[in-house]
Amino acid sequence: MPITTAMYSFDETNVNNAPDKAGVYALYDGSTVIYYGRAQGGTVTIRSRLQSHLSGSEGSCTKSATNFNSELASNPITREEELLISHKRAYGKLPRCNERVG
Repeated sequence: MPITTAMYSFDETNVNNAPDKAGVYALYDGSTVIYYGRAQGGTVTIRSRLQSHLSGSEGSCTKSATNFNSELASNPITREEELLISHKRAYGKLPRCNERVG
């Protein structure tokens, strides 16, 4: 099941208001998922990961995102894996910015 929370513009204001907790997030180009990621908690939060993507530190593919949403998760590794498997089953491939990782 995809992340079903509200979608926000991928801009500094919204990213800086993203959850400062562990979980998963999706980056979009329009309505198309281009990347699923995880934040394991501690100093690596949904907010800090999104800030890293927005700044371009994670590469140009995710920096070009237009929207994002996120979901708190007690086990982000497992939830991210579920999202990637579900996407691959539905579309025959991983989101374009996840392709480099598997």
